Amino acid sequence: MKSEEIKSFIEKVINEKVQLLLNRIDTFQSKVFKDIEKLKDLDELTRFSLPRDFAARAEEGEGAADIPALNEYAKKIASASNQLLLIGGIIEGIHHFCDRAALFLLRDDKLVGWRGKGFSGENGQISDEELKRIFFSLSANTVLRSAIETKKSYLGDPVYKPDDFLIYNRLGGGKPKKVFVLPFFVKGKPQAVIYADSLSGNPIKTKVIEILATIGELSLDMLPIRQKLLAKIKTQEFVEDTDVEPKGYERADEFEKTSAPVKENDPERYARVIINDIILYNKKVVEEGIRNRNLYEVLKETLLQAKELYMRRSSDLRYFEEQMVNVLAKGDRKALKGYQFEVYK
Repeated sequence: MKSEEIKSFIEKVINEKVQLLLNRIDTFQSKVFKDIEKLKDLDELTRFSLPRDFAARAEEGEGAADIPALNEYAKKIASASNQLLLIGGIIEGIHHFCDRAALFLLRDDKLVGWRGKGFSGENGQISDEELKRIFFSLSANTVLRSAIETKKSYLGDPVYKPDDFLIYNRLGGGKPKKVFVLPFFVKGKPQAVIYADSLSGNPIKTKVIEILATIGELSLDMLPIRQKLLAKIKTQEFVEDTDVEPKGYERADEFEKTSAPVKENDPERYARVIINDIILYNKKVVEEGIRNRNLYEVLKETLLQAKELYMRRSSDLRYFEEQMVNVLAKGDRKALKGYQFEVYK
């Protein structure tokens, strides 16, 4: 036998064994999915009630009125199905305990406005929507930069660092009475800054805000696991309901028609299943990403994880990148600006 023939024979055997293993994994997964039906009601994990004796004691304390609100916002944050809803829940909850609240996301060398609540757009203030268009360079010595660098929170006078006037000039509405700034951690690293202030002189409920921020950090870390479990359960429900593999996947809400597990080495279908998983559990993020043409930017981590998952089964990226453009971005390649295409032209 020539060396080429030996190599060809070995590759053939390896491919056959790999395919056999993949098929067995699919069979095993189908059995496992049936056993995790109980996980459908994942919101049960976020439901709880306060013991009566605890509530009774709290009524005697200064923050008694805050406990029901904290309870509701904690549940809302923990049960969010995507990043947009989760961050929205955090900022909405924090705003309940201060005059204005915002989250600034760390991107390269600047902090970019991501979500705001309480910015009226009146009397010189920006609006909640306008907050998304402002940013602060890390070269400026502000309290926001300090929170990132020191990994510590700050409560006090609005002018803490020399360049803090930049913050109030851009937010508008004059200089607040007090500010509370704290770093927001993602997987143990400060990736954003939460800003809360008091324009009217009302107290900022710092302890409650810290609790909501911590719940948000933990929920964000757990979100990918939650989404994967929900996706697997949704997929299994479809498999049990039909034996026919339908065609067509033009709309995101038709994911159920294409989500059966891949039974053979079909990279195109496998890519379609992965991309439709992303659409199903990030609908609002996808819609806004297409509209703002920053789809890759807002789903970067999710897409890179999806790509890695796809490449475990197929080395041909053509199908995955085709599905990204044609299905996820609805044909608008520019909405995926920033992604480095390797095959799809």
